[in-house]
Amino acid sequence: MQPLFKHHDGRIRVWRHHGERILNSCVIHRHAGPVPRIMLWGGIGYDTRTPLVRIAGTLNSQSYISKVLELVVLPYLQGLPTAIFQQDNARPHVAPIVQGFFVSRQIELLPWLARSPDLSPIENMWSMVAQRLTQITSQAATPDQLWQRVEAAWSAVTQEHIQSLFESMPRRVAAVSSNNGGYSGY
Repeated sequence: MQPLFKHHDGRIRVWRHHGERILNSCVIHRHAGPVPRIMLWGGIGYDTRTPLVRIAGTLNSQSYISKVLELVVLPYLQGLPTAIFQQDNARPHVAPIVQGFFVSRQIELLPWLARSPDLSPIENMWSMVAQRLTQITSQAATPDQLWQRVEAAWSAVTQEHIQSLFESMPRRVAAVSSNNGGYSGY
């Protein structure tokens, strides 16, 4: 049996030789029941971040406008001296009504390339939040408990770490470009 390695996502990997059985001492038994789930939205900037938004149900273009853009994004952007808003191409984000919202409020958008999570620092932020959640030994029992833990993990990421994500953008763009738009490792 080879040593155990903890993966960045909290899962434990075991390497073994062909034909070796899994040793009971190397098996971690887990609860396989229902897992609480919540939908969230959050935004980051070089010097600040938005509060998290907990989305009830499914996010459609109308709820994206009413629960995220009007209540969080507009006040957030108005508090910044200059801002360019970046979002992915999720269906609620690119709906004509949402695009009209940005035009009518003169919000500048950063164009988003299809399937390009390597160029979005928020993806790394979500990974850091998820990593903090995997360090908690007990699983959240309810959606409300999960929400509290996610809020704490979101707040625990330092602004300096967020700034380093933005400062990595020239390297990210170069890596994506050198891979002809493919995976870059970010």
